[in-house]
Amino acid sequence: MNMMKSQHGFTLIKVMLLSTMASVVVFGTLQESIVQERLTGNFQKELNARLQAEKGVIDSITAIKNESDTSPSMSIAQLLAIHGQHAKEANDLVSGAQYSTTVTNPSGDIIEVRSHGSRYNQDANSYLVAQFEYLPAVEESLFANAVTGCKGVNLSGSGSVDSYDSSKGTYEETKTNNGDVNTVIGDADVVLNGHSPIKGDVKASGIVYLKGSSPVIGNIQSNTGVDISSGSGVRVVGNVLSRGFVMHRGGTVSGHVRAHGDVTMNWGSDIANVSSSELDIRYGGVGSFPNDAAFTQNGVHYSDEIYQFDPEVEEVVAPVKVYDPSSSDYDPNNPDKECDPLALPLNMTDVLGNVTEYTDFSVGAQEKYTFSPQRGFFTQSTRDESFWIAKPHDIYIFDTVKQQHGYSDVDTEYVFGMKNFNLGSDGEILIDAGSDGGDIIWLVDGDFTLSGHTTITIKEDSTLTVFVTGKTNFGASAQIITEKEGIAKTEHMVFSIYSSYDQADGIIVNGAADLYASIYAPLTSVQLSGSGQLYGSVRGAVINSSGGSGVHFDEILKTSRIGAGKTGNEAVLKFLGWSYKHAGALPVSGADVSSK
Repeated sequence: MNMMKSQHGFTLIKVMLLSTMASVVVFGTLQESIVQERLTGNFQKELNARLQAEKGVIDSITAIKNESDTSPSMSIAQLLAIHGQHAKEANDLVSGAQYSTTVTNPSGDIIEVRSHGSRYNQDANSYLVAQFEYLPAVEESLFANAVTGCKGVNLSGSGSVDSYDSSKGTYEETKTNNGDVNTVIGDADVVLNGHSPIKGDVKASGIVYLKGSSPVIGNIQSNTGVDISSGSGVRVVGNVLSRGFVMHRGGTVSGHVRAHGDVTMNWGSDIANVSSSELDIRYGGVGSFPNDAAFTQNGVHYSDEIYQFDPEVEEVVAPVKVYDPSSSDYDPNNPDKECDPLALPLNMTDVLGNVTEYTDFSVGAQEKYTFSPQRGFFTQSTRDESFWIAKPHDIYIFDTVKQQHGYSDVDTEYVFGMKNFNLGSDGEILIDAGSDGGDIIWLVDGDFTLSGHTTITIKEDSTLTVFVTGKTNFGASAQIITEKEGIAKTEHMVFSIYSSYDQADGIIVNGAADLYASIYAPLTSVQLSGSGQLYGSVRGAVINSSGGSGVHFDEILKTSRIGAGKTGNEAVLKFLGWSYKHAGALPVSGADVSSK
């Protein structure tokens, strides 16, 4: 019986031991579960912090992208001045989450976003660095070249085309070789004849015909072909670049020749290739050359396959820009628009306003008239000398650069509307906005005519802008005197003409006096003749220059922001990569960035 009692006690001990072991297992499992739960919680916190850091990058770069879309020419410095810092508390769905970002420009065109994301009062933190490349839009001025003949350019006579910078000095003090000539529509040709040197590049959508005796002191580039006439001496100081053919009949090309099509060289023609760093010639079509040592490079004749390439595989010559198919309003059936980025003829009715109220305006013999932005009046006349008060009227091309008219807190233009304008005999007009400067605007629903020994004087810091629907004619003795050329402190060009005329010879400049002007006439031809020189820039459907008339491009006009200012490409923001960093991480260089 004692033995049985002992056995019953041992059973109890075994049960207790098993219970203890089970408890240990259970507690161990609970402990492991607690650890796993804490790890999961920490991971979730870190993940949420990382998501906040990523959200910071996304929000910052989205803000920058939206800003660049609105103002595509903004520099990185301008963007960072607005969006260099960004911080935000999370919404109610993610309690205690937040991010803050710092945007910098570590070098060149790189935008770097450093983002700190956190959860639960920064119990969990994540640091993210992302880099982007930013290329602002190139907003080309409407007056970026000396001569833009959208459908063609014909230059003859003895006048030259070159450039200078009125902001740095006079023409004689600053003249340079940036007087570019170009066409922009379809197969528009450039014909260079006579004895007028072109001191700049010639770019044509059509054929460039070099017929004169004076050289092109720059490159010739064409989408269609280049035809150099028989002659001697230097014909092209730069390179000849054609996406079509090249016909070289005589004289020297100082640079090299490139053509996607056929190339023909005659006896008496030569490629000097003065740099000798590349092949004299390369062509994608058939080459035709005399069998002579003059048509070799290092003993290898130009007909050898070393000079040939396949234009379907290799683009040797970039195309001359004719249109922008990426433009939101691009219309392949309306190529004229490429000459008219302002869409001026389409909008001229709105520019002119209520023309039923307009009457003819004239200043005649021994009469003098003065215009300020707000009023006009005779200072010498036998007629009624009452004031002419300018009227408010919005003109869209001044949305970027506002008119300075002397009225405070007025966001519109003040204009003088008239039918035909006639300044004849020895009449005089003074454009005088006063010592503070200002801009005078004329709206002419008819012809704009200066005849006889007439004078328009534009005082320093004053500007005159003329919109005209009819013909514009500067007579042989007419003078436009600009006391200071270029762009005034109001950011308006000193003297500019915008014409919507769509018939032939819409603008005629045939005087003996020099003229400083920015001419915009996309649907009509511009005739430059006589001995007077045009300083500034001219843009027309066709440009015809003869006699001694030359064009001297004022390079300061490249900075003009008149108009919509969107004739260039769009801003580009390209993602380069990202990496997570610890709390003390420094900005990484381009080589450090890795995608994960």
